[in-house]
Amino acid sequence: MTVYFIGAGPGDPELLTLKGARLIASCPVCLYAGSLVPPQVVAGAPADAVVADTAPMTLDETHGIIVEAHGRGQHVA
Repeated sequence: MTVYFIGAGPGDPELLTLKGARLIASCPVCLYAGSLVPPQVVAGAPADAVVADTAPMTLDETHGIIVEAHGRGQHVA
């Protein structure tokens, strides 16, 4: 499994790097901190991707999503 950490800069979706946008567009699991990152930043995720705001989640919940993705051999951004 590969985990990508993508910086969202000031949070403006139009300022996301091309590489960041490409990674989001190809990842089946996208986790983002909604308290820092607007949902528009991950709007380019695949239609069938798991997209989750981790701000209201516990560490165990976040870790659970990552462990499940690992079990399926998926990448996480």
